[in-house]
Amino acid sequence: MNTKMSLEQMVEYMKSNNSNVPDWLLDINRLNSGAELSRDEMLEYAECFCSQARSVEALTYLIECEKRFGLAANGGHIFVHGNIIIQIDKHVIEVLLQCQIEATILEKRSADRYISVMQFYLDDRLKRAQEGSTWMIDFIDEVLISSSQFLISGEIPPTIEMH
Repeated sequence: MNTKMSLEQMVEYMKSNNSNVPDWLLDINRLNSGAELSRDEMLEYAECFCSQARSVEALTYLIECEKRFGLAANGGHIFVHGNIIIQIDKHVIEVLLQCQIEATILEKRSADRYISVMQFYLDDRLKRAQEGSTWMIDFIDEVLISSSQFLISGEIPPTIEMH
């Protein structure tokens, strides 16, 4: 998407690409009015934002895995740890993020709902840009390593507590 698009062009782009955004976010008159978002609109926006951020994080992770481990013979993405090779895709990483990060935040900050999750994704991206943080990639790696070890051993994993 061209970052020099006008507001009207961005709305048309989102409409033509079947973007999963709230109708009020596609209302040019509403956007041009400068009206503040209601609490319900902010919650709806945050949930929409998180869906997109989750997708971006999953794709970023897959690119990182491709750099580190290459691709499977069938062209799929893989994660490798020792003698363990796991084929992964965007959906797997998105579910991992929902279960391991978002669910914990939503449970601890239920009143804020996806606003807290949105802040988490924004903060992580900022730390990555400013400090070169690899926290998200390291976290996903650890979840995949732990999961593969439990699959191999047949043990039931304990509940993970995020801090």
